[in-house]
Order: sequence, then structure tokens, then C-alpha cells
Amino acid sequence: MSEGKEKKDIRDVITSGPPVAGLISPSRENLIEPKTKEKEEKFDYERCTHCGYCRHVCKVYNTSWCETDYAGGRNRIIKALDRKDIKFDKEEIIPSIYRCMLCGNCKVVCPVGINTLEVFQNLRKAVVKKGAMPEKLSILRDSILCNNNPYMEQHVDRFNWCEENEYGKEAYERAKKELAAIDEAIAAGDLEARKPKPHKVGYFIGCTSSYRNKELVNATSDVLGKLGIEFVLFPEERCCGSVLFRTGLEDEAMDLVKQNYKMIRESGVSEVVFSCSGCFSTFTLEYTKFAGGKLGFDLYHLTQYVLKTVKEKNLKIRYPKRTKDDPLLITYHDPCHLGRYCGVYEEPRELINMIEGVKLFEMKHNRDMSWCCGAGGGVKALYGDVAGEIGRDRIAETRTCMVIIREDRLKEALETNAEVLVSSCVFCKNNLFQVANEDNSPIKVMDISQLLNECEFYK
Repeated sequence: MSEGKEKKDIRDVITSGPPVAGLISPSRENLIEPKTKEKEEKFDYERCTHCGYCRHVCKVYNTSWCETDYAGGRNRIIKALDRKDIKFDKEEIIPSIYRCMLCGNCKVVCPVGINTLEVFQNLRKAVVKKGAMPEKLSILRDSILCNNNPYMEQHVDRFNWCEENEYGKEAYERAKKELAAIDEAIAAGDLEARKPKPHKVGYFIGCTSSYRNKELVNATSDVLGKLGIEFVLFPEERCCGSVLFRTGLEDEAMDLVKQNYKMIRESGVSEVVFSCSGCFSTFTLEYTKFAGGKLGFDLYHLTQYVLKTVKEKNLKIRYPKRTKDDPLLITYHDPCHLGRYCGVYEEPRELINMIEGVKLFEMKHNRDMSWCCGAGGGVKALYGDVAGEIGRDRIAETRTCMVIIREDRLKEALETNAEVLVSSCVFCKNNLFQVANEDNSPIKVMDISQLLNECEFYK
């Protein structure tokens, strides 16, 4: 029996329980449909049967062993608060609400289809309005509102990295020039000047790459440049608001959404590329909702855009440091914001598999059942020790990557030690890199933009 057939059979069997060994998500067609007519997802917690299936996939619970840390336990708290069985305590409520990565794995396995992401984000909004907020979160919020970034950096320094990057500098100057031309045309009465131009590409960088991980914004700019993409930056770019949305501060985030959306529409771009999975998911979910489902421009994660461009231009990709006979052994980590939030699983893999001199091996937990890196939902900032332990689990899993060969070819699974763990999210890269460093792990951690920047694109 082939691997694909085995997985299909297992998916069809598992209809109301956890995936087998936590490796495979149940078929969505076989999930039990809720009997209630209530469609508002913020009330989904009322349907929780407290079956405990979400315990198995919750990395926070499997680190703390605390009943308030997994979805079922959190739903109990919400129900108890609703029924006034317990009193609302501002200090006591904070850990149970914010020690959640919002990774969405509990949503994947829930037998009654509860949208746990929606429920817990609504819960955070409710407790914030009641005055319960971690002190660190209030500092992040104030910095975003005052400086347009969560790092307490000056907004005017957002594009300082351009001075040392040829493609970035050209993209910034090109944007300034084109924006000035648009303003001139509008002043002259050309009302069509701001309409999106075919194949006009903008790169939305995000705060973390702009201020902390400049190696990623440099790598992304170089990759786009090497592919011959004449992209523009957004000189008035602000924080996308992801941190605020995920931590219950949606009202504060909406001003950023309005400003960024207006800025992009007025720039005339038709395609926007993101190297940050958090920014990409926020635009895909919250910005699209704000725009009524019609943004007026297309969204691409870097992996999607590079794959699309390589195919359109009929290019090949080569990793020059290794050969087909001696490839770099890579395993890929699915970021929650790119995978479970946006459903982007195959494009990064297809792209990696196109690279000559690189061989991809899957971890046991992959795609919609991938383990979170530990940094999501504000956990890295608020509970760094928890994020570290979860990251260690993910690093440990990269040490043995399984590749199952068809049974008619080989009887046993081939095990190998991956040399590099690649992700496509700056937060995943940072958390896993930090843990690997602290533990002197032989695994090298890098972002996919860095891997692509080390490659050659040719015909």
C-alpha cells in the first residue's frame, strides 16, 4: 500500500477523534457537523464537548501540563465566566488567556469543528476591554501606536537597510519617483493615475525584518532583483497590526489597516509580496475582510511569488555549494500563519524540490499537523521560557526526518539527519535559531529567503 493510500484510509476512519499519533488530521468531510444553528463563531465554545482531543496537539499543554492551557480547558473557563460560576479576576485570567500560541492545531482536530482561533481571539478582545492585559503587551501596543512598530524604534529608520542593498535602494527610490508622478498626474486631473498597473509589484516588508532581521529583507530584495522583478517598496509602510489582532487589540489595529490599505491602493501596485508570514496572514484575513473581500491587489508570500515567476520565465534553480549527487539535506517547517492560517503548504515544498543540489526530507509532523515553533500568539514576548521549550521539541524533531519509500521499492523507511531546517516565517526562524544556538544543535536554521538567495536562477 502506498503512503498516500495509507493516509487516505486513516483520514476516513478518524471522524470524531484525534489524528493517529497526532500525525494526520481527520478528513474535514467526516467531521461531525454542529447541531446548533448558531453561526457566530465567537460562541463556538458553547459546542465544546470537553472530549480532550485537543490536549494531544497543544504544545503549550504538553509543556506545562496545566489544564487551563489547552483549548478544552480554556473553553471551560469561558463557560464558567458566562454562567458566573467563577469571578473574573484580572490577574488570574491573564496566563490562561495569553499562554496560547494561536497556532490553530486544536482547530484542525476538533471533532465538532470549533473555530478555536476565532473563539480565543474574541476572548482576548473581551478581557482587554475589562482591563486585563499583560504589562509587556501594553508596552508593545504603545510602541506600535506611537512608532508604527513594536520595537520602540523610530519610524524614520524603517528603511535604513536600503543604504546597503542595491535592489532595495533602487526599489525605494523607484517608489518615491512613481508616487510623485502619480500625485502630479492627479493634480493635472488624471483620475486614472492611481489605478493598479498590470504586473506592478510591491514588497511589504514588515517590522521585524525592517528593524531586527535585516538579513531577511536583504535576502528577499536580492532574490526579487535576481529574478528581474522591478518591485517598489512602500515608503509610508506601517506595522501591519498582526500583533494587535492576535492579542485582543483589534480596535487599535484598524487604524493601521486603513492607513496601509489606502497607501497600497494609491501606489498603483497590482501584486504585493510578503516575506513575513505574519504580515501575509493579516492581509489575507483581516485586510481582506476590511475590504469586503476585494482588496484590489493580489497577495503573494515570497515562496508563492518566486515559484510563479520561475515557472513563467521557465527558469531553473541551482544551489551551487552542493551537487545532485551530494545534496544539502533540508527539512521544512510549516509556519502556522502560512500553513494553518492561509493554507499554503505545497508551494514552499514545490519550490525547494526544484532546487538542484538540495534534497527535502519531511518531519513526521508536517503541513496542517505541523508543530508550532513556539513563538506565535504573543507567547514569545510574554512567556519566553514556554516558547523556548516548544522550540526545543521542534528542533529535536528535525534530527530524524522520515522519508517513506513505496513498499514495492523498499521495505523499510529511510532515516537521515537533516543538515538545515528551513522555514518561511521570521518568527519561526528566530525562535528555532535561538534554541538551536543555546543547545549547540548541529542543525542550521535559516529562512527560505536566505536559501533562495544562495541559489542561482538560470535558463
